[in-house]
Amino acid sequence: MKKFLALMLALVLAMSLAACGMTANGSQEKISNISQAEMLNSGSEPATDTSISAGEATGAFALSTADGSFTGADNIYTITSSGTYVLTGLLEGQILVSAGEDDEVILELTGCTITYGQDSPIKILSAGKVEISAKSGTENVINDTRSVKSDTDSDQGDGAIYAVCDLKIKGSGTLVINAGYNNGIYTTKDLKIQKLSLKCTAYNNALKGNDSITIQSGTVAAISTNGDGMKTENTDVNKNGVTRGDITISGGTVTVYAAGDGIQAAHNFVLTTGEDGNAPTVEIYTGSYSGYTASDASTTSYKGVKVRNELNIESGSITIQSYDDGLHADCGDAFEDGSKGLGSIHISGGTVTMGVYAPANKTAGGMMGPGGWGSQKAVIGADGIHADGTLTISGGSVYIDSSYEGLEANVINISGGTTRISANDDGINACKGSEVPAINVTGGYLEVTVSANGDTDGIDSNGSYIQTGGVVITKGPDSENMSAIDADGSVTVSGGTLIILGYGRVSTGGNVRSVSLSLHSAGSHTVKIDGVSYSFTNPSAYGRTICYSDGQVTA
Repeated sequence: MKKFLALMLALVLAMSLAACGMTANGSQEKISNISQAEMLNSGSEPATDTSISAGEATGAFALSTADGSFTGADNIYTITSSGTYVLTGLLEGQILVSAGEDDEVILELTGCTITYGQDSPIKILSAGKVEISAKSGTENVINDTRSVKSDTDSDQGDGAIYAVCDLKIKGSGTLVINAGYNNGIYTTKDLKIQKLSLKCTAYNNALKGNDSITIQSGTVAAISTNGDGMKTENTDVNKNGVTRGDITISGGTVTVYAAGDGIQAAHNFVLTTGEDGNAPTVEIYTGSYSGYTASDASTTSYKGVKVRNELNIESGSITIQSYDDGLHADCGDAFEDGSKGLGSIHISGGTVTMGVYAPANKTAGGMMGPGGWGSQKAVIGADGIHADGTLTISGGSVYIDSSYEGLEANVINISGGTTRISANDDGINACKGSEVPAINVTGGYLEVTVSANGDTDGIDSNGSYIQTGGVVITKGPDSENMSAIDADGSVTVSGGTLIILGYGRVSTGGNVRSVSLSLHSAGSHTVKIDGVSYSFTNPSAYGRTICYSDGQVTA
């Protein structure tokens, strides 16, 4: 699967990206070299992780400290004060932290396996903050062997590692966590991950920090067999006046395999470059794209990244294969400070690559969630990128290989970057919301591909389409009802270049004029605009070419 994705990304960068369209009779029409339908039908296996593993310890367990204090009885070791504690060997029991509310506790794992079936193997009841460090060159394993949680016993820790304080997982070694009861790593406060190789497999959420999750560096595989990969929960305001619930990835290599949502942030999600200058790499697989999803998983949402406020991609790369929206932002949810979720997505840098599978034989082209390759559950109308509020693309590269609708939001603003979209329904849709629907293009390069024959539009606005700059190539049907570009209001071009392969009714202004071109035949084409060449491939023949530009255009 990962070799396949690498090939797909290379082809994307070589400008041969596309997806599955729909013909007039509802059958799948191949409109790319590689499509999601081909991948699923080819017998390709769901994605799994082979990069992180650890052998279990076999020697006698030992816990030592030079500056702390603890007690031990019946294989339960209780840490009662600040200090650094060194753990080695095999423990069939529990590490319990019950320190002062301002105490700082460091657990150094130096070739340690902890297995427990009565409660959380590592349980932190009280402390100021705790660090768990997998030391360089060591392999460490934590096994939570309890049966799946079926009650609300508040005495049980809800994770293989469970904490009620700020928790940092770090080190240069390896840590593998197997959690069959509920969550993998779970803190009711802030969770930070740094440097180590971490593989966490959980029945429910692999990584959960109620207040926040921050991944700064390292290699992380977060695996959920029945729930979400990463999740935050709280949206109250901290002492600095900041709303909790953010998930931030600022470095490292992160792979998420989830039965449900890959990443679910109660507030914001940010993909950015950290202080070390190393941009993050993220891969997300949801539903049956994950090789770990249980066949009886009962989740109802399989999004790549979902937020309740803002989703910001500033740098790095994120690759998503999901059975629901790739990127999704809700709006309208009320937070504790009285504000409401904005439902906004902003892509200002980095690379976003995704495939959202939309089979023609599902209602509204909807997605399929977990349940195994032969018995997936239907999810109606999944999009590549969906914002309830405003979607802004000001930089970076966005490649949507397949989707129901490529981009959908109340207001869509494109001012920079490179965006290529293939879709089964509308390539871009400005839908009804709290604002008047609008698509505004002021810069960047945008290429939209949908079927020449389906009940679909390349670009569709329930309000207006206004272009004052940039280069837009939109491909779609050649009729007034189904077209390459359509708006309930007006389609206005007063700057930049708009190339329509199919039907489109346009009002022009400024120095924009009509240009005679012929680019609508099947195959590869190159158009030169003010001396800059743009190449693209038509998967099939479109009805005609219409071009409007304020620049010098030749083909």
